[in-house]
Amino acid sequence: MWKFLLIIKQTYFLISAYLLSIMLAFLVYITGGTHTSIVSFMSIPIIIASSTNSKVRGLIHATISGLLVGPFMPLQTVTATPQVPINWIIRTCYFLTLSLVTGFFANYYKQVYAKYHQIEKEVSEAHLATIYALTKLSESRDDETGAHIERVSELCKILAERLRDNKLFSNYITDSYIENLSKASTLHDIGKVGIPDSILLKPGKLTPEEFNIIKKHTTIGSKILSEIQTKYPNNNFLTLGYHIVHYHHERWDGTGYPTGISQDRIPLSARIMALVDVYDALRSKRVYKEAYSHEKSIDIIKQGRGSHFDPTIVDVFLENESLFRDTFDRITASIK
Repeated sequence: MWKFLLIIKQTYFLISAYLLSIMLAFLVYITGGTHTSIVSFMSIPIIIASSTNSKVRGLIHATISGLLVGPFMPLQTVTATPQVPINWIIRTCYFLTLSLVTGFFANYYKQVYAKYHQIEKEVSEAHLATIYALTKLSESRDDETGAHIERVSELCKILAERLRDNKLFSNYITDSYIENLSKASTLHDIGKVGIPDSILLKPGKLTPEEFNIIKKHTTIGSKILSEIQTKYPNNNFLTLGYHIVHYHHERWDGTGYPTGISQDRIPLSARIMALVDVYDALRSKRVYKEAYSHEKSIDIIKQGRGSHFDPTIVDVFLENESLFRDTFDRITASIK
């Protein structure tokens, strides 16, 4: 897709350069001929074509531009004085040289950009791999299948893609948002690293004091990410991750934690994560419960519509519930 868009942009700039060259040639003619300084402006479309397109296209455009103000363009329009051939030949050679130099430096900086972009990508992937490993380690403490991270990542992506078709979210949910959400969702319970095993793995019902400790995993995790954010304040992935980690246990009616905010004040990413996390938890075996069926999990989520979950998100989820069921089963089976 991006290659097609690149071709479109290149074609746009090339056509614009040709149109500008024709306009400048006409301007040269009506202002008196090539003895005026207007002819020097022909360098502009040559630079545009050569810096945005291939070397061959740039040279062809430079040659045509040279010919537009070349043998058929008078030195002085009023007296119909022709140009001396050597003048327009030298000018065309200058245009060709300008095209080559511009193309060389454009390609050089494109290569430098590509090199540093690749380095940045590798560093980013290394950071993500490290975070993923830590998250995987955390999740493995209370997830017997070890597939929770993979499932929530894919389920969040599917839910966001379906929500994009809704007019309430179509202008907000972009391809970049979906990609970042899918990756950032794996961080949602990273704060569990700070919860003792005696509480996290307790098979029985938690006491109020123990539950209050469990709830701290949201603030422990968000604190970790906020410290990283101070070094990378413009990183959308970290921002989305922070919202998910800190707010994914908030409830639509305001009875959640850690802040008790409600409805649209809860970030969309956290509202998506809340539903996906509950669905996955319901269908998964834990030390304190057996796995529920897809049908029972759906019934529980229906009951939470408008209280625990965003009603619109629940509706979209229910419209695609078979896809969620199949995705959960497929990923779980592939991990075993």
